[in-house]
Amino acid sequence: MELPWLAGVKAELQRDMDARRLPHALLISAYPGWGEAALGEWLALKLLGRDPSGDARALAHPDLRWIEPDGEVIKVEQIRALADFAQSKPQVAPVKAAVLERADAMNLNAANALLKTLEEPPGAAHLILASHRAGALLPTVRSRCRQIRIPRDRARALAWLEGSVSGKAGQGSAIGAALLEDYDGAPLSAASGAACEERPMQKILAELAQGCDAAMLDELLAQDLRRLSGRWLRWLAAAMARGGAAPGAGWAPSRRLFAFVDELLWFHQQVAESNSANRKLLLERLCHRWRALAAKQAQRAPAISM
Repeated sequence: MELPWLAGVKAELQRDMDARRLPHALLISAYPGWGEAALGEWLALKLLGRDPSGDARALAHPDLRWIEPDGEVIKVEQIRALADFAQSKPQVAPVKAAVLERADAMNLNAANALLKTLEEPPGAAHLILASHRAGALLPTVRSRCRQIRIPRDRARALAWLEGSVSGKAGQGSAIGAALLEDYDGAPLSAASGAACEERPMQKILAELAQGCDAAMLDELLAQDLRRLSGRWLRWLAAAMARGGAAPGAGWAPSRRLFAFVDELLWFHQQVAESNSANRKLLLERLCHRWRALAAKQAQRAPAISM
């Protein structure tokens, strides 16, 4: 997958590879949804002399390792195996490459084990850490890596997303822009939402303001409710920053609005952390609260003179 906003960073890395200046440890960081793992994949494949557009996760190569969380955590056993891999000689390629996806998921023992490898870098191995929470890594780990930050380029991201979204009757541009707003400008998150046939939050909330029928409830329940509540929270934050505009009724941030935000945060926590929560009942309650909020604000909205 070619991501145009990575072009400048790739060119810089390519120059370093050509000049043999690439360090043994790199930390690639980005805001969520901007492709830090994709850049790590490209770099690893380039180092091994393979097609950089390939799928490194699925590639069976003796000089490549792809490490990702086991559940929610990268464990010390995974890092110890990585250390053994890094210390051995390349078998096919001129160098070895390892990518740690979501490197911030390392537990403390794993991070300390990695630190030992970073302190004594192997001669023919490159360790590529990818994270959208680089600040969660140990400072000693960060300090031993060359840090590469992926810039946010909204214009390129929007152009790429518009080409990726298969909108109905030429609506790719409008849908792409709306989903990009739902995901705080993150193009890969917006593309994932489009692939799951998510509708823009503005349209969903406008319909919910009129009521939540069975079809609407089924549509929402079919989504990842953590993503849904995250989009809802971002939409509300943006609306409040602009002075506020509920679907179909004007309003300004108020005690009722902040109470709804608290309800939405609680809902997000329940669907993210609880295995026993009745998601349908929680969603029905949230939709009812939103309808009541929109109705209350509609009563307060000033009449428009014709």
